Amino acid sequence: MFTDNTKDSAASSLPQVDLSWLSTTTGPERKRKKRRDTSAPKREKGRPSVRDKFPEVILTASRYIADNGFRAHRRRQESIGTCGSTIKNIKEHVQETVPGLQESHPNLSDRTVARWMMPPNRSCNASKSYAGLIEARVPAKENSARKGNDNSHFYSARVRYLMECASKHNHEVMIYSADNKNKVKVGDTTLAVDRRIKIRKIFPTNDKPVYYDHDFPTPGYLLTPSGYLELEPSTLLTKDNLGRDHYVSPQSGPSEIFLRSPRSACNIASHLDNMSQIIQRKSSHKSVLFMIVDGGPDFNVNHITNMFYYSRFFKDADLDALVITCTHALSSVYLRSTLEGEAVPPCAQARLSAQEKLTKEHMVFDAATSSIRDVHWNHLTFNGSDVNVHCVPSGYVPECGKDYVEVKRVLGGSAKALKESDFKDNFDFCMQHIDRRIGTIIFTKCKREECLYCARKPPRVSAELLDCLRAFPSPQPSSTHPGHFMTFGESLLVPRAPPCEHLPLFREKGLGRCSFPECSYVFNSQKDVTDHRRKFHR
Repeated sequence: MFTDNTKDSAASSLPQVDLSWLSTTTGPERKRKKRRDTSAPKREKGRPSVRDKFPEVILTASRYIADNGFRAHRRRQESIGTCGSTIKNIKEHVQETVPGLQESHPNLSDRTVARWMMPPNRSCNASKSYAGLIEARVPAKENSARKGNDNSHFYSARVRYLMECASKHNHEVMIYSADNKNKVKVGDTTLAVDRRIKIRKIFPTNDKPVYYDHDFPTPGYLLTPSGYLELEPSTLLTKDNLGRDHYVSPQSGPSEIFLRSPRSACNIASHLDNMSQIIQRKSSHKSVLFMIVDGGPDFNVNHITNMFYYSRFFKDADLDALVITCTHALSSVYLRSTLEGEAVPPCAQARLSAQEKLTKEHMVFDAATSSIRDVHWNHLTFNGSDVNVHCVPSGYVPECGKDYVEVKRVLGGSAKALKESDFKDNFDFCMQHIDRRIGTIIFTKCKREECLYCARKPPRVSAELLDCLRAFPSPQPSSTHPGHFMTFGESLLVPRAPPCEHLPLFREKGLGRCSFPECSYVFNSQKDVTDHRRKFHR
């Protein structure tokens, strides 16, 4: 009878069978085995490297690179020069600074110095040669910096207030972000976007895109996409890094794009006509609209003509409140600039009359916008939501904008011309219902008995929301967290600060506010002071 121990000893005494013949050795494996068998003993370590012999070279080079970096260059406001370091500069500096290095290594190579730093590309095999002892390399160029501004903090806080207000009253408020996008070029040999844009799609290796080395579009043939992004308010609460409560900001929702030709007006009247179409299609029961726009000329809330059209839109759309606040100031395709059967665009056809040229240009632009909508931007999405693209017919002028030129002329003229014009009543309505601040305007239905419009169409929103908008809080510094503004929730619990009181631009200009009772108007310029008093209070 065998025990386990006897079985093991018996198995160990059996002869071992060579089964290596069952596996076929490949050519590369045989070569590696031959090199292992015939290779000479490993060579002993040679002379010490520069960084082993002079350990301080790494620290010296690191300090030199940091002293010539971008941050250090920006701190030297009084000097004008270049920043950054070259391998030659670094080598010369360490040879001059580190004692004994020049005598020991007079011919220190550039490659040796370069190998102390991070590899230019980690995915290459050559990156193994870099020691990575210095956190420095030649970086990719980045053009994303923005010029600092003392007013940006205040503007950002005010936008945050508006967004949190929309979330708090999400059942009563619509909120949109509006802006013009990059213009789209129209031309037979011109990319619709910049020719230097990075290619992100896959092509066969022998069929890569080759574009023209010069990018000359047909002069003036530019389409303007106007974008309107609906923001969907949230009912949730969150906390910031300081532990303060906030309403969650509205999230991106469906968006609309209106494509305009250069022969169609692109001004505040056309933008508000687009907003009217969006609101009508939405068929919402909400009667309060918030708009977040940029400070460009199309939407500028401090321009008297834009204020006039905002008030007209507020009245025509039968809104209970309208708030507009300013933030601080795709694949490449070819779009035909010619008609079928023609070799040159209409602008280059000398024998055409002005009307014939205009008619042909309308046809070219309508075809280009339709091509973008039906082919290139078909099924377009943004942040998971559909983007609806609309083509504005070339030359189209909305009904509300047919008097734009005349309105701009009258409002920019004398007080007498305004009083004698047909726009005086609309202008007075604007001034009676506006809360004008620097970068923000608020229209609300009033409580004055003599206002027939508001008496005939009383507000439908809650009294809480209307009272908040009639005295919308202006950001003011937090007493418990220096360097921060109060949150929206905190600002509702303390006495309101005068509008724009803590805006650096307001303090810098020192123009103040209108002193007339029941007139909430913050002046933006000295001309604004004079025009407001002459055209409204006289």
